[in-house]
Amino acid sequence: MRILIVDDNPTSLQSLSVVLSDLGHDPAPFADPVRALEEALRTHYPLIITDIRMPRMDGITLLRKLKSTPHTETCDVVLITGHGDMETAVGALRHGAYDYLNKPINARELAAVVERSAEHQALLLENRDLRQNLDLRVREVADTLHRDLEEARTCLRQVFGIGSVVSESPATEQVMNDARMFHNDPSVPVLIEGETGTGKEIIARLIHFGEAGSMHPFVAINCAAIPHELFESELFGHEAGAYTGSRAGGSAGKLELAAEGTLFLDEVAEMPLSLQPKLLRVLEDRTYYRVGGLRKRDFRARVICAANRDLEELVERGLFRRDLYHRLKVGHLVIPPLRERREDIPALARLFLTRQAERKRKQFTSVSPQAMDILLRQPWPGNVRELENTIERAVLIHDAPTLRPEHLTFLTERQSAYSCAGVPKKLPLDLENLELPEAPLDLEALTTAIVQKALDRFEGNKSKAAAYLGISRFALHRRLQK
Repeated sequence: MRILIVDDNPTSLQSLSVVLSDLGHDPAPFADPVRALEEALRTHYPLIITDIRMPRMDGITLLRKLKSTPHTETCDVVLITGHGDMETAVGALRHGAYDYLNKPINARELAAVVERSAEHQALLLENRDLRQNLDLRVREVADTLHRDLEEARTCLRQVFGIGSVVSESPATEQVMNDARMFHNDPSVPVLIEGETGTGKEIIARLIHFGEAGSMHPFVAINCAAIPHELFESELFGHEAGAYTGSRAGGSAGKLELAAEGTLFLDEVAEMPLSLQPKLLRVLEDRTYYRVGGLRKRDFRARVICAANRDLEELVERGLFRRDLYHRLKVGHLVIPPLRERREDIPALARLFLTRQAERKRKQFTSVSPQAMDILLRQPWPGNVRELENTIERAVLIHDAPTLRPEHLTFLTERQSAYSCAGVPKKLPLDLENLELPEAPLDLEALTTAIVQKALDRFEGNKSKAAAYLGISRFALHRRLQK
């Protein structure tokens, strides 16, 4: 073991060097403590033996400098003490000294101290290696877990269709931004409105899972698919014997199954009117009872609702409760139809083509400009769902590296059957002879006036006014909000 010896007494320095050499160690003697400190900073010495009383720098000062420097803080420092230095040496032990030797130095005591120091240094080295190996292993495990988590999140998005959200258009980007915002506050109920096939459930899943993913359940109910007489039991669950035909042991409802996740009520406009006050009470009190139950249960899930009918119009007609409508609308999203965000069509088409080609093991990897032009010119009354079904049909029938117009002949043959967004083939206005005034036009005011005239014509019926104007109910709704 390399041992640094510091003593201004040449005789003592020589004696220590000889004894340590005889013990099989490699001593480095220094009479000047300043030079000894410089040497210790250059070369690692596991053990440093130093006298206390020395000119230029005493042993206590040398000890403090060694212990305050990262390069030398782990070395063992043994102090050589005279009779008057005993109290100082004992105090130095509290500041990091390894041990002390009394003058005159006994060879056996010196050998014992050196041996203990060697064992101590060996333990420090072993601990350092173990710590480094542990840190390395922890980093490896952490990296592996991070990769597994990212793969799990990717699979999660693919399984639940979150990857189908494409935001090329500003309108879709705004919907996605709002969805991410709602994800951060599970206490806020969210109402998603949009035509059939616009991707309302995908947005609901995006609100639930967020970007990072969630391990909490996502429980979906299609309100239009449940018989009215079974709706309450399906939603709230029931106790044993609650009604004729109920399960013997009772059953948990969707409120209970959602736990701390999300309850998604699709086509919420079809919920029985008699059940709507009970849902409102759940949202207000965050508690509920099973059918036939006496024990109050806590409700902790987020509530997201979707509607393809104009809920506001249903409220005006008395077909949906106004108080529930406003409670569900705390968080509100309106997904525009695909014909109003055609910028999304190319990215969606490529996404669906890649997905269907992988599932059906076909060659398709791209869409030709001519085929894309056909897709862009379609009215897509079925929205994103219709686009996906169209791509799936083309991939099912054909197989080629690129989707071309001849693969979409079934689409072009039926194009004439569509009336794009309800626009009449011949406009009632004579646009060719239309004269504009000299003064600048306020297009926004003119549009607002036309919308108001249409509403007046149909006595406030938004569905009829939207059909007359050739736009969707939700486009009309956004116009009215402006």
